[in-house]
Amino acid sequence: MYKMLLLIIVQSFFQCLYAQAPVTINKHFSIGTYGRVGIARSNNFQYPRSLNLNGMGSVGGRMEEGDYVELATAFHYTPITAKNDSTAITVQARLALYTTNGQIIGNVNSHSYGGLTAALPELFAEAREILGTNWTVWIGARFNRGDDIHIIDQFYFDDHSSQGFGIAYKMTHFSVMFPGAVDTSSTLPPYFYLTIVNGSPVLALRNRAVYILEQVLPLKKGYVKLMGEFQRLGNATSEDTTSVYNYPSDYGFVLGAKLRQEMSTKIEGSYFDVSLRYGSGIANGGDGGGSKTFLTYGAPNLETQQFRNAGSLAFTSSILWNINRSYSLNPYLYFTKSRGASDSLNKAPDYYGNLVFNRKTDFAIGARGTWYIKNWFHFLHEINFASRKDGSQAPAQMFKISVAPTIVPTAERSVWARPHLRLVYSLARYNKFASQNLYSAYLAQSGNKTWGYYFGVKAEWWLW
Repeated sequence: MYKMLLLIIVQSFFQCLYAQAPVTINKHFSIGTYGRVGIARSNNFQYPRSLNLNGMGSVGGRMEEGDYVELATAFHYTPITAKNDSTAITVQARLALYTTNGQIIGNVNSHSYGGLTAALPELFAEAREILGTNWTVWIGARFNRGDDIHIIDQFYFDDHSSQGFGIAYKMTHFSVMFPGAVDTSSTLPPYFYLTIVNGSPVLALRNRAVYILEQVLPLKKGYVKLMGEFQRLGNATSEDTTSVYNYPSDYGFVLGAKLRQEMSTKIEGSYFDVSLRYGSGIANGGDGGGSKTFLTYGAPNLETQQFRNAGSLAFTSSILWNINRSYSLNPYLYFTKSRGASDSLNKAPDYYGNLVFNRKTDFAIGARGTWYIKNWFHFLHEINFASRKDGSQAPAQMFKISVAPTIVPTAERSVWARPHLRLVYSLARYNKFASQNLYSAYLAQSGNKTWGYYFGVKAEWWLW
């Protein structure tokens, strides 16, 4: 009797264990990736920094970008309705890894990962064409953005990437995003304000809501996209907030239009696009090489403690011209002009008394050519000019050329073929102001120089 009872208990235990931890076997799974990796030298630095100007990110060319990897996993659900149901249900998560301080892979140990950053830029659920209708719904954090100028890594028009939800009907899309900053060392308002809790001042996150309406108007070989945004920061008033930090509510608007048109060439895939966007008030963002309007730029008006007079104008244009089977040309033009809410033409204090630039003008023009010497061997070459004027000071300027003999093992004659195995050489010339004021990450690393260079081997890949 005792042995029988013991056997029943053991059997029940394993049955419960199996029921709680089933083996995962399904065919509704996909994975994608984007990444780049390499090694380089410059002026005896094994990890040379970007040659581009401060505040412009990859605008001016991205050949020197550091190691980075993304892994995006997706789970796909099948509806149980009729077989011709077009509903597409996806839950997607994306992991991103990069470093701000040297090597993160290879012959390193756990103590060498200084500066390593891990992020989940995407985690969302989406249902498209629900039950065969034209309705789409998604909830979560995602790369909520459209086309980019790839050679400068610029999502130039409609990058709303953050956390929120969206509803689409045909070509009309409405979304609400709730971007938040978690860098509590930030002094750039109006993300943070001080509250007094139990007699002690602490930093608190101030909520922002971004309401976005987008309409796509199809053309014969392209489309026009119209976009409007309304952004609002809630009133910071609370019983525990002292009057000096009692910021009022604030808002901003964005209006923009974008045209993308296919070009008729012997080789398919040619196009041109142009975009114009204006953001006002707290929606005047678009700095640091990015274009997110909710990253407010400049200093506030300290009399009103608001950004009502702030604004930013952004204009871009790019072309991909597949001239023939041997050559493709990809030029671009980038321009932004921004001002904060202060009347200052140079620097002005933020909410914490720190001086920040209240005016800026960014300009860049360049092109990448791809010469298809062989199906498997392409010769990439770039020319870029970039200018950054902060406040009333002289503009910092950089002229850069890059060459990259590239092995393309997929043997595809396309600018989008990947993976790329590149030998990269970049040479930059800085004007006097940029050189003397160390106006690039490279100059900050190597010192006052007129010329900067980068030499390395790089790989870039994607698979979606």
